[in-house]
Amino acid sequence: MNRFRALSVVVLLAVTAATACTASEAEPPPPPKPVSVVIPSVDYYKKWANGPNPTGDPSVFPITVWMQDPSGVENGRKLGLAYPEIGIDTGIGLWEDEWWYLRQEGLHQTDWRVYVDATRVDAVLADTAHARNYVGYLVADEPDMNKVYGDVFHPDMQPSAIVRAADAVRAKDPTRPTYVNFSPWMGTPTGEVGYGYIEESYEEDMRTYCSAADIASADYYGWTHPDRGDTVGAYSYGQVIDTMRKWCGPDKPLYGFVETGHPHTHGEIIDPDQLESAVWNTVLHGATGINYFAHSFYTEGRGEYSSVLTRPEITARVTAVNARLKSLAPVLNAPHLPGVTASADNGIPVSVLHKEVGGERWVLAQTDGTRQHPRSLAATVTLTVPVGSGTAAVVDEDRTVPIVDGKIVDDFGPYGVHVYRF
Repeated sequence: MNRFRALSVVVLLAVTAATACTASEAEPPPPPKPVSVVIPSVDYYKKWANGPNPTGDPSVFPITVWMQDPSGVENGRKLGLAYPEIGIDTGIGLWEDEWWYLRQEGLHQTDWRVYVDATRVDAVLADTAHARNYVGYLVADEPDMNKVYGDVFHPDMQPSAIVRAADAVRAKDPTRPTYVNFSPWMGTPTGEVGYGYIEESYEEDMRTYCSAADIASADYYGWTHPDRGDTVGAYSYGQVIDTMRKWCGPDKPLYGFVETGHPHTHGEIIDPDQLESAVWNTVLHGATGINYFAHSFYTEGRGEYSSVLTRPEITARVTAVNARLKSLAPVLNAPHLPGVTASADNGIPVSVLHKEVGGERWVLAQTDGTRQHPRSLAATVTLTVPVGSGTAAVVDEDRTVPIVDGKIVDDFGPYGVHVYRF
């Protein structure tokens, strides 16, 4: 476990320094172009009888947490019980070390569900009484960074090696998916900066890496980078999904990776509004699940804590956000449709999803930030919709807005999110 935590901190510091240097020397980028949002079908999950959603149920929106021990205790509750209570149904990573058996016992006692270390396939297959608790396998964490770490070359972290490892897991247990989490080398628009030993080419390496993952994510903590200055905000979380979609293709589930506290030994701590904005930005860019990074590190070196459960304001916000995501799951899992555009009166980009579920249209919109305005701005937004007139309900806000001449006009706060049904 320490290996996974330490690597996450080091890579973020490294990529921040490299990116900051590049950005300071470059001309300001042009305004971002609209991104075509891809929403993979939930039918994708049906191929795994013991996976996270074997029936392809569209009412399921996966919400996970990174590397948590179900037998651990916080606020008097075992983590395997505490996390489902706030809407986190699954853990990513039941890791391999001498204390594996204690974590497995905690898993059995709490009836939580996890992706286990890929070295434990035989143990999973032997534990038929608890088959539902094992939903998949974590094959690797940040292999795109660890292929060359410092001066050490790691042959087992090369793209072809990760594919071989994943294929070996799939051959042993074809009833559960593989999961791989990547670093900013894969997940950011400038990921090739500082990328180490290249097996084929940067682009080919990224595609090969992602082929090892049946489900993938990439960690990039856009609100809490120690050296980020004012250049990173919630919009960068959506960029991770956009970037990974290039390498992973249109069919693969990609989970948004969002921190819940202080994931560095220095830098900032995320607040509830920032967390919510990051979650929605990944969703508005096509994330099909959310993974929370709950590890936080004390600045004075006293170790770490699980910030999603020990910060009451974060616990409350995560609970509320998760509940809303789940209530909207059939909408979020529906295909994205063309036909809706958005513009803000101050030029801030607006991310939009357009859906049709049960004969009703749904439009989800969020005012984005940019490198020039990383914290976004309040704006009046005009949405052009494929309905000439009528009324749209603003979901969860107890109000309606008129549709006039095929347009909805509404006010948004910075990184504001509205959901319209008509």
